Amino acid sequence: MATSRAFLLDLRREIESHPAVNHLLLNRLATTPFSRDDYRVFAENHFPLVCMFTSYLEMLLLRAPDSESKLWLAKVLVDEYGEGSEGKDHATLYGRFLAAAGGSPEAMRTRRVPAASAGFVAEHRRIVRTRPFLEGMGAVGPGHEWAIPRMFEATIPGLRRAGFSEDEIHYFTLHVAQDEDHGRWLEEGLARAAHTPEAQAEIRRGALASLDARGRFWDGVQRAITRWRQPRAARPDGDRPRSMAHEVLLTAWDGVAWARDAERRWDSWRDARRPTLARLVESAKEVT
Repeated sequence: MATSRAFLLDLRREIESHPAVNHLLLNRLATTPFSRDDYRVFAENHFPLVCMFTSYLEMLLLRAPDSESKLWLAKVLVDEYGEGSEGKDHATLYGRFLAAAGGSPEAMRTRRVPAASAGFVAEHRRIVRTRPFLEGMGAVGPGHEWAIPRMFEATIPGLRRAGFSEDEIHYFTLHVAQDEDHGRWLEEGLARAAHTPEAQAEIRRGALASLDARGRFWDGVQRAITRWRQPRAARPDGDRPRSMAHEVLLTAWDGVAWARDAERRWDSWRDARRPTLARLVESAKEVT
């Protein structure tokens, strides 16, 4: 157990310093004024993640190797279903925030899932369905329950600055406190399993895979906010600055009406291939 505890302490420190947990978007939310419409775009991308989280736990509950592992997962699920939030499940609480930001939870369920959300959900479904059980536990435990309080602590000041009431942002403030409990509960389960180098490697692999997906998600949300604010904004460079030739070609492309129309059609085709949120939730029920 001492070896397990030392491993988990090191893993917690690694997660707290991970780029996804300290993403530039989160730092901006903490320090820079954002409008309610900015938070509407944020919420519309984040809402599918909230709606799908319990499905990861449910899948792991079915795959758990023993009753003790099931117990720790079940404790978290009971809270997610609403035990610790006056009977309101967490998707309902988040829907209240989405509506306050000017969005519609009902409309979101029939719309195609945003690209940033779709990638995140697909990666986590892959982890909990096809990877070893401890990788899944690493993803939903350290990867989620240890990371979310820190990320939300950066988000909450901006929400208050934008004028949201405490009731409207209850989802976020609840999770800063509640996920500390969830993280401890899952840590107890992991401490009993992380007694070999192989088990520790699986837990860490799942946690880092989850956080890598989280980093890509925050990148996508940041792009969505920028696109909403400035639909004709300069294209981001990505990992490497563009060459001069690439820059000239993009400028020329953006200046031609038929080229822009072709790009919109391509984006629409890709959007149509993603499921609606309602279908995504139903498909999770079919699996579990």
